[in-house]
Order: sequence, then structure tokens, then C-alpha cells
Amino acid sequence: MEFYSRGREIISPEATAIDLPVESAVICFTEGFYPRLVKCLGLSDARQAPHISACHRGRLGKEVALYKSEVGSPAVAMAMEVMIASGVRRILMLGLAGSLTPSCPVGTAVIPTWGIREEGTSYHYLKPGVRPKPSPGFVRELRAALSDLEPRLGGVWSTDAPYRETVGKVEEYARRGVLAVDMETTAMMAVATRRKAEFAAVLTISDLVHGPEWDPAFGTRRLKRARDAVCERAARVML
Repeated sequence: MEFYSRGREIISPEATAIDLPVESAVICFTEGFYPRLVKCLGLSDARQAPHISACHRGRLGKEVALYKSEVGSPAVAMAMEVMIASGVRRILMLGLAGSLTPSCPVGTAVIPTWGIREEGTSYHYLKPGVRPKPSPGFVRELRAALSDLEPRLGGVWSTDAPYRETVGKVEEYARRGVLAVDMETTAMMAVATRRKAEFAAVLTISDLVHGPEWDPAFGTRRLKRARDAVCERAARVML
């Protein structure tokens, strides 16, 4: 895919920049993450963060901004663009993902170190042959902070079509070292690379797609405990 993305942009992200006087931000998507992160980041009494397109809500602290974005690569890329144009240089994403391997059961913390791009957004930021990656130093910080949770490091597959995650594709990507599948990570890596911002993600395994049938664990106590533990430890890296 070539989207002719060379040259000057017609609409610059600086045109939509806001007053966001922090250099660090955390982005989440699902409902359970946001209230937990408000608490872990000490933002319970913080004012609402300035509105950003594609975000439901946000809190603004002295050191970090927290936003809950719409699901999907196009939405979160728009949010990242505005954040970076507004002075944010370091972005952490916390989300859920499906496991491609028995070595990552429900509740496993996965820190992606590279990705397979099956979403369309990243191709506007990186050439097709480029493998997206997070910021290595950021990954090391997260790995140390989550060490007691024994996080897994490896590939992530980001797709625009969760209902087209076929058995053959899961098996092939697992063979290549992909641990999990989500909808946003590779696009976020691409935006951060293009805009020269630090980025890393921690994905909590919420369902299994590697068996004969889909095995979801949404709403279970096991997943909630794992999510909360990831939030607590990741928040320390951002403060």
C-alpha cells in the first residue's frame, strides 16, 4: 500500500493543538482502565483535560495527562497527533489484547517490541516495508516496573478487522513470534516514529484466539486483577 504521503500536509496537527502543559500522556480505551488509572496516576481531584477529537474524556495533572480514546487506529492516531503537537513527547498506551499462544494466558502482561501492520493508518506514516517498533528505553523502563508480573515481550498484530482473525493467520503469526492481537498498537508506533515522540504499550490478555474456539474472559475477576496490577505499576513509570 502506497498512500502518496510524501510532502507537506494540508492540515497540520499544529492547527488543532491545545493548551496541554505536560510532556507525558497515558491513553486507554476500555471502560475499566480509565477509573483505575485516574486513581493510580493521582488524578482524582485533577481538572478535566482539554477536549481532543476522538477522546471520550480526560484528566490533566501536573505531570501527566490521561485520555480515554475511541477504539481503533484512525481515532487514536488523531488523538496522538494533537497531543504531540501540543507538546507531549512521551505516550504510554494501556489496553487489552487477544492471545495467539498458550504461553500468554488470560491476565498476561504483554509489552510489544515490534508489530505486524494490518491496520491502514500506519501506512500514512511509515513505508510499507518498515517494521514498527516502540521506544527501546521506554520498553526497558516498563519491563523493570512490571518485573514481578513477569511480562512477555514480543510481537503484536494490529488489525482493523477483528471479525476476520482467521485460524490460519493466527497460526502463522504465532509461528513468527507474535504474542497478541489488538487494533491500535502498530499505528501508534508509526505515529510516534513519524513525529519523533517516545511511545510504548502494555497489553493485558483478555481473550484467547489460538484455540479451536474463541475464549473470552471479559468481565472476569482474573482479568480485572491483572488489569489493575498493570495500571498500578505502569503509572509509576509515568510519574
